Amino acid sequence: MNYAKDFSRVTQSMGSSMIRELVASTKNIEGLISFAGGFPAPATFPKDTLAELYKKVVQEDGYDVLQYGASEGDRQLKAELIKWEGYPITPEEMLITVGATNAIYLYSRALLDPGDVVICEAPTFLGSLVVFDSIQAELVSVPINDDGISIQHLEAAVQRCKQAGKRVKFIYTIPDFHNPGGVTMSMARRRELIAFAIRNEIGILEDNPYSRLRFSGEPLPTLYQVNRDEFAGFEVVTEVVSFSKILGPGMRMSFAKGAKSLIAKMESWQQKVNVTPDCVSQRVVARFLADGHMEGHLKMVNEHYAPYLKTMLDKLEEYMPEGVKWTKPQGGIFVWLELPKHISADDIFPKAAENKVSFIPGSKFYPVGQEEFNTLRLNFTFSSFEQIDTGIRRLAELLKAL
Repeated sequence: MNYAKDFSRVTQSMGSSMIRELVASTKNIEGLISFAGGFPAPATFPKDTLAELYKKVVQEDGYDVLQYGASEGDRQLKAELIKWEGYPITPEEMLITVGATNAIYLYSRALLDPGDVVICEAPTFLGSLVVFDSIQAELVSVPINDDGISIQHLEAAVQRCKQAGKRVKFIYTIPDFHNPGGVTMSMARRRELIAFAIRNEIGILEDNPYSRLRFSGEPLPTLYQVNRDEFAGFEVVTEVVSFSKILGPGMRMSFAKGAKSLIAKMESWQQKVNVTPDCVSQRVVARFLADGHMEGHLKMVNEHYAPYLKTMLDKLEEYMPEGVKWTKPQGGIFVWLELPKHISADDIFPKAAENKVSFIPGSKFYPVGQEEFNTLRLNFTFSSFEQIDTGIRRLAELLKAL
């Protein structure tokens, strides 16, 4: 059977993950120091506590959680999440999903027709770009600066779409410790963005995997919170919260919060795509929260990561040549480098691998045809202090030679 001739047009146009291909291409290089992945440190996984909870949940709740579950998510988990979030929402405004990318897919499925426009930050998370592309959306990128997405460029982009007769369905943003940009959207910019979305009747999809990974500075309310507190009655923001960088990506646990009518349609898509999230893991997370583990765990995670970020920033300052700039985040897991305009990170990627250091070229975080090539992303959470020192020095030596 030759299935290739029967693949759908969307399937035929799909490629594999560029980031995974880049990471795989350097996998067997002995002595390679990789800043490429987005992996949390295994030392931050609450392995022993989760092992006890999984055993207890199966023993005590096994007849319930080993059965088919509710498509909207476990009621016990929702109740604990509402308490953890710290402000009143109803269970009907929340959907438990199989990881954040799944939530983004369900949101996109509920709203997008082929040809609809998604406004995304430039750069932005490649995994979400792939989701939007799979639903045949048109991607329009808007640059970010130190305060977050540029409202001036956003207004111009939306105006161009309207003049061309295109429907802008939503704005996708990562406001806290941006992936890959590392920046955090200012409070003033959050208000500006929500006000703009309300005026233009455009939804906002807030991707929030990192806001609780804050090592210094004062936390800011999420866009979803600002929307509810300061723009009551205008439900333009849907927030997706992930546990991947908090408890472990292998658990595939996240949740979305938004307007009841939209959450209901996302739930309908979940019924078709997933049937239900993992019932055992949902109850485990519920107990993790109910037993009071989360506050101390997050404190440990942030204390673990803070010196690794400081080390990377210190070594960039020590080794990098003049003309190289980088973000200085207060949390998250990434640092974003901007190289002189004449240097392409794509071109130096294989040279860096020869020098036994790896990163992700920044061009991979832009829609096709809208790339910038003089940027790159570094991860600091999966390397030792010694590896950060050696890897940044190797990269800096390569850039000096260019």
